Amino acid sequence: MQENDYSDMEIAMAPSEQSFGLERHLHEFLRDNWELTELGQEWEIYSEPGDDIAGYEYPTDVGRIDILARHKHRPEWLVIELKRNQSTDQTVGQVLRYMGWVSRNLAEKGESVRGMIISRTVDKALLYAVEVVGNDRISVMQYEVQFRLKETNLDQQG
Repeated sequence: MQENDYSDMEIAMAPSEQSFGLERHLHEFLRDNWELTELGQEWEIYSEPGDDIAGYEYPTDVGRIDILARHKHRPEWLVIELKRNQSTDQTVGQVLRYMGWVSRNLAEKGESVRGMIISRTVDKALLYAVEVVGNDRISVMQYEVQFRLKETNLDQQG
């Protein structure tokens, strides 16, 4: 390859090497791209009259829920706790606290409340804690970020 001849070069970093710089960036990315994620296929961010994204950083008297969602077809609520890097077993208690609040204050009879922890990495203690609670009550997901640069020029802009 000659110097400055990048026409066939693609620069990419492995998803496992990347994370969000701040937890806020993870929050905003999910909020802004909700419909494009797997979650957006079945869940919608909780809304209230006049506030389409009321469930984003939803305030409660036991803390702020990162994302509160409702299932599009089933009577279910979803409490999502986001962690930029590693999540620990303490996060399980936090999610259970929010789930309890939603059960008491928002969910109606017959509606269930689930929890989800989303983090770049998780430790074994977290997975053991979730196993006791049950994966059907609290699930754990790891996120991956992919960044890619591609050469472009006027000839490619059709």
